[in-house]
Amino acid sequence: MHDTLEGREERFVRDRLHKVSRHIVEWSHQFENPCIVFEDLKEMRDSIDYGTRMNRRLHHLPFRALQYYTSYKAAFEGVPTAWIDPEYTSQQCPMCGHTERANRNKKRFKCCSCQHQDHADRSASVNIAVKGIGKHQDWNVPALNSLPQVRKISTERRSLS
Repeated sequence: MHDTLEGREERFVRDRLHKVSRHIVEWSHQFENPCIVFEDLKEMRDSIDYGTRMNRRLHHLPFRALQYYTSYKAAFEGVPTAWIDPEYTSQQCPMCGHTERANRNKKRFKCCSCQHQDHADRSASVNIAVKGIGKHQDWNVPALNSLPQVRKISTERRSLS
């Protein structure tokens, strides 16, 4: 019985990964010159140490499988892919390039130099895209010419809600 359930779970996860990867490639087609850039997570598991129970859960996550599935599906569609070193992508400001650990506080990114604010993961993803384009000079991604801005909610509006 245990073997049957384990196989079912693996098939379910693999099916979901294929569906998500197909959706990523389809989504990329809305852009003029699509490209997909991944963090190189090869050594990620080596740096994870959150205790026995949490490590076990994290080590079962298929980080690399989703990237590989997306990569080969993108290749079939003619969408270029790249793998970049993720070092400091979550600490670097996408606007001014200032890199400091204090720029990121959990899910909030605020540059200590230029005061640019954004969601930390979105800021990191912009840096990943920029690194990918830097690696492949022939890629032209107009969407990176301007970054979305986070609006500050005034204290008056917050008290009304």
